[in-house]
Amino acid sequence: MHAIHPYLPLRRFARPTAGLACLLGSLMAFAPARDITPLGATWNYQFGNEPATTVTVPHTWNACDAAEGSIGEPEDAKSVNSSLYKRGAATYTQKLTLQPQPGKRYFLRGTGASIVSELSVNGKPAGRHEGSFTAFCYEVTPLLKAGENTIAVRVDSTHRDHIAPQRGDFSTFGGLYRPIELIVTGETCIDPLFYASPGVFITTQSLTPGKAVVEVKTRLCTVKPAGEQVSLAVTVRDPQGKVVASATGEAQVEPGGTELPLLLEIADPTLWDGVANPYLYTVEVAMKAAGGDTDEMVQPLGLRTAAIDPEKGFILNGKAIQLRGVSRHQDKKGKGWAVSPADEEEDIRLIRDMGVTALRTAHYPQTTHIYDLCDQSGLVVWSEVPNVNLVRDSAEFRANNRRQAREMIYQHWNHPCICMWGIYNEIYHQPEPVQRQVNQEDELTELNAFVKETDPTRMTVAASNQPSRKRLNMIPDHIAFNTYPGWYGGGPETMEANLAGFIRNHPGKGVGVSEYGHGASISMHESPVSRPGAAAYWHPEEWQSRAHEINYECISARPEIWGSFVWNMFDFASSNRDEGDLPGINDKGLVTYDRETCKDAYYFYKANWNPELMAYITSRRFVERHQPKVGWLKVYSNADSVELAVNGKSCGSKAPDSLKRVTWTDVELAPGENTITVTAKRGGEVCSDTCRWTYTPTDKAPKKDKYVDPAIRKSDGGK
Repeated sequence: MHAIHPYLPLRRFARPTAGLACLLGSLMAFAPARDITPLGATWNYQFGNEPATTVTVPHTWNACDAAEGSIGEPEDAKSVNSSLYKRGAATYTQKLTLQPQPGKRYFLRGTGASIVSELSVNGKPAGRHEGSFTAFCYEVTPLLKAGENTIAVRVDSTHRDHIAPQRGDFSTFGGLYRPIELIVTGETCIDPLFYASPGVFITTQSLTPGKAVVEVKTRLCTVKPAGEQVSLAVTVRDPQGKVVASATGEAQVEPGGTELPLLLEIADPTLWDGVANPYLYTVEVAMKAAGGDTDEMVQPLGLRTAAIDPEKGFILNGKAIQLRGVSRHQDKKGKGWAVSPADEEEDIRLIRDMGVTALRTAHYPQTTHIYDLCDQSGLVVWSEVPNVNLVRDSAEFRANNRRQAREMIYQHWNHPCICMWGIYNEIYHQPEPVQRQVNQEDELTELNAFVKETDPTRMTVAASNQPSRKRLNMIPDHIAFNTYPGWYGGGPETMEANLAGFIRNHPGKGVGVSEYGHGASISMHESPVSRPGAAAYWHPEEWQSRAHEINYECISARPEIWGSFVWNMFDFASSNRDEGDLPGINDKGLVTYDRETCKDAYYFYKANWNPELMAYITSRRFVERHQPKVGWLKVYSNADSVELAVNGKSCGSKAPDSLKRVTWTDVELAPGENTITVTAKRGGEVCSDTCRWTYTPTDKAPKKDKYVDPAIRKSDGGK
């Protein structure tokens, strides 16, 4: 398994900054042509007419209330347009002191504000952006003055009928939840305004074992009325810094913008091969204008081919593999969407440590940093536009839908990890009243064509929970289904029939599983376990792991299923939910909302997907018991043999089954505390795991033993 090592993220801009001081004084004339400076983290903040205060950006005003539940509120409220948590407009302001220099251009680039943002400088508007999940960039050169400048961002999270997502089983967090940065360039530069993208677009034209042909298209812009002659040098380096390809070209840059494509050939290319070898080249684009302006951009390059075969599954570089995936929402307890790069790195570490090979960024584009991490760790990514449950039949919605698609595609074009664009999730899940029904399939058909025209190099996919809607499911290149046997619908074993039906009813169409999963609270335990109610309070951890075992066994037996994505990697906020022990939380995650605890099901997948030797005792949090025997003691391990000992006495060794499970039945406990230890061996490797359970005898042992951990419930704010 490829290991994640400490790293510095790939540079999106050529030169680092020493801070805003580098913008001051006459030294600016000698500063690098492009400089990027994150605006300070401290902003003045005022929500509506509330008193102003000081906050740290990234910031959301919903860090807590959007994850606290909606008890007593209308049942038909949908979380993305819900009034169950604070929604409205707030203004963030910051003072920026600088001396604008002649011959320089100044841009402000925001990386995420929810839902609508309006940026102004010194009271004058710079631009407006509609959409929560993509970046925006405006030139502010004419708005700046020498000395102190006031930067203001008004952010409004009020629901609007023309901006996706319209609905969804997740909370929408308002605020300036990603940072803003100041970019300084010369008068002629690589264009930062083109959908807030890098302005450099790298496309593999052909790829053979002996040669890769790569096009590097650079978008250039100038404010000089007569335009300017520009020379461009493109250099490709391997991870050791060795130059493996280069090309030069010239162009006359016009005020409206000019694209300059250059072709490069890389001999004997090394492929970006997923987690097996996430090999990244670096592309350096250096510009020099006739008038003396220079600019530079650095971007990642991963050489790979990706396809889906209806019979063989996902094909990476000509090899068939079944993607082992999870989905990720970007919120975290106490922070909402305002997470840090360190939080994102923790998420990817947990994902890779489980042995995951693919990530669905549901249900929206996520940060450049997340895609950088996936590039570097080899995760195959499904990134999607936020069409959740409903698309509307209006010119305004269609225009915004395409705008959000363009921004996602152009901003993340160069990430080799992204192999597919998703165009919708669970359309028709919540039926519209007859008077409001529209043919959503027409809009999605047009959107699919638009996405493929914008980026012909990647396939389109979608997540459907409507297996009988043939036209809907045939719109994207390939389809995947959200299916929850064992949680909603039939028992977990019905996954087998579901998959057979999906494949049978969509001949010639690659079929995947976009969501499957089960709720679980780490404070709730039961033996023997039985299926709980999905909307009930009681969500024992044991059911989640058992149902996942059965679901995954069915999926792994069908190699034509091109990939499956567990729903979800982490618990996440869903204001309208009142189930499990935490209202306002969807508890289908394999890891808790605070990322502190990996649930038993996490270790089921780790045992099956991560070859590193491991052993894990399940139901370890079932610490107080009233039955004299553990009817079903289960261990997840990828060892050759596992030995169980209770209070130092061996209960024998066993080999794991095909799902990496080892079980012992009717294991006797002594009154009081019991120490449970397992020792796993594989070749010369040995590992162990230990937990402690307390058995308290009762006059009559219960047929079903249940336990709720009050400490966990209290610390997590449960009922």
